[in-house]
Amino acid sequence: MRWLTLLFYLLAVFLINAHSVRTGEEERRIWAPIVLALLTLVLLARVPLLLRTNWRVLVSPPVLLYALYLLWLGVTQFWSVAPAEGRSHILVLWITLLAVLALSDERPYRTAVALMGAMSVVMLWSWAGAAVGASWVKGTEAAWRLKGVMMHQQTLTLVTAAGMLVGMVWAFNRARAGLDPYRARVWAFMACSLVTMLATKGRSLSAFFVIAAFAAWFFAAKGAKRLWVLMGGIFIGGGLYVAVDILLPLISKGNEESLSGRTIVWELTWNEIVKRPFGGFGFGTYQDYFYALWNNWAPGHAHNLWLQVAFESGGIGVALITLFLVAVVAQGVRFQRQTGLVSYGLVLTVYLLLGGLTSVFFGEKLSTLYGLFLLFVVQEERLRVEALARCRGGRRTAAPADLALATAPA
Repeated sequence: MRWLTLLFYLLAVFLINAHSVRTGEEERRIWAPIVLALLTLVLLARVPLLLRTNWRVLVSPPVLLYALYLLWLGVTQFWSVAPAEGRSHILVLWITLLAVLALSDERPYRTAVALMGAMSVVMLWSWAGAAVGASWVKGTEAAWRLKGVMMHQQTLTLVTAAGMLVGMVWAFNRARAGLDPYRARVWAFMACSLVTMLATKGRSLSAFFVIAAFAAWFFAAKGAKRLWVLMGGIFIGGGLYVAVDILLPLISKGNEESLSGRTIVWELTWNEIVKRPFGGFGFGTYQDYFYALWNNWAPGHAHNLWLQVAFESGGIGVALITLFLVAVVAQGVRFQRQTGLVSYGLVLTVYLLLGGLTSVFFGEKLSTLYGLFLLFVVQEERLRVEALARCRGGRRTAAPADLALATAPA
């Protein structure tokens, strides 16, 4: 049952951004009620485990700040310009938080293995569809871009990058605990994922993955090697981003438009934010508001995490989400210092923050990466608390046995 509920949770978060038949406008897909049903099933099946959650996890800064953020989202519905849409998405976020708390007793190692397995299925299914010429595997642009079983090619880029980052951390932690890192299997998974990512042609998200991969390497490295890894991430990853997302569009389009036109969206969004700087327009209202403002057209989101949050939940929402992310980073650093392991949550936060500069997959409606990120953050905090509790003599670091327990099946 434990493995089954974990798999149900992963299925739910993948279905959130999976390709499906639409029942109305773009955001209303047939998977929505199924996702809610799966998350509720996970929660109900694990109620006894939820009730036994360590109180130190419940009062940890990330959990408390995130719960406070969700409460504020609920408050914004009193003045929301589209309250019905927002309330349904806030309900899903609350159920997701309870579900990850109920799943917090699972080791991050097991979640990482399950995620890599799920990503293998996604890639196999996507390429099988491409091999038979299925229409659903291709993006909507004229140029061929692999979309696969996800709703958009950039979504496939995103989840593939997340899978590779989790795979890297998994291998680093296995090696740190003196266990077999299964390098051949990991390299095979990474190679398949890289080919899939390149086929999506997701420029900025791919460049951000390179930077986040160097970050994972930096956290795993020791001594003077860390400086070289840091410099490599800055110059290689940063240079790649400038080349593929700024210079390449300028050359190919022959004009001065940069960042694929995102600067225009940013400016227009900011012009509306200043009208309600503190409370915003209500959670989940971005598209509804701009559809009316821009004659039945609107981008899917603000193409920037902070602008999206500022528009929907105001400066208070921005402050809460920023404090939450700072708490997650602090928790990830503390987790590594006290256990010797690289934090999945910390590495995913790096990718989330980089991607948040030009896209939004956190701080609005639940997405695949959003759900995975919350799960790893809560699981690692519980593992850290329990590993320290098992240590004798008041030691501030986990014993080698605890490291093995954290990286191997129970």
